[in-house]
Amino acid sequence: MALLSVAGIAQAEGTKEPVLFPATARITLDAEGVPQAVQASSRLPVPVREAVEARVKQWRFEPAMVDGVARPGITHVRLQACAIPQSDGGLRVGMDYQGNGPGYANDAVRLPRLPYPPAAMRSGAQAEIDLNVLIGEDGLATVQSMKATRGSVKDFKAVLEAWVAVMRYVPEEVDGRRIATRMRIPVAFSFEERSARRERQTAAARTRECMAAAGQPENPTDPVALDSPFRPRETG
Repeated sequence: MALLSVAGIAQAEGTKEPVLFPATARITLDAEGVPQAVQASSRLPVPVREAVEARVKQWRFEPAMVDGVARPGITHVRLQACAIPQSDGGLRVGMDYQGNGPGYANDAVRLPRLPYPPAAMRSGAQAEIDLNVLIGEDGLATVQSMKATRGSVKDFKAVLEAWVAVMRYVPEEVDGRRIATRMRIPVAFSFEERSARRERQTAAARTRECMAAAGQPENPTDPVALDSPFRPRETG
């Protein structure tokens, strides 16, 4: 978990609520897994982007191995962050590593919106599905398998295939060569009452990220890397 104080960001008058947001960064690693360059998403405010880059540059990774030899490369990390407005107009920011692998194209910080199939909505169908996807060297995604852990795949198969078809990624690189990566994406189709949504938003302020940003104690957990040749060693 990283705690950063970011000054110089104007806040809406009277706004004191914590704000959760995703962040991404592209990391160029040497053969020892040390970041040589970090580029956070241009969609982040400049002070936050600079803070993310400074923190991520301190991280260390296990390098990719090719024929038993460590190689340099490029990976992309995803973070969950929380910003709490301060009385001086700045922000207190908490960040937590979420995973690494291929990056989202066009500097996106999240996947495209997943629509609810109208027919499934009318029938009341709900489901939780594990989606296994291959990100090719060209950055295009293809479905490899779908498995429902709740409900049925059949009501959602077509919309999931269409969703994956519009995904665009920036592949990881090893020694200057783009590589393919397999990813697992859990998705949930469910109906949510407005009251439940408000409760979820309130609970968000009690997450590790926001608790850390507020200066409260946290329970650290081990970071989890996706299907990537680069494994994180230090992300504190």
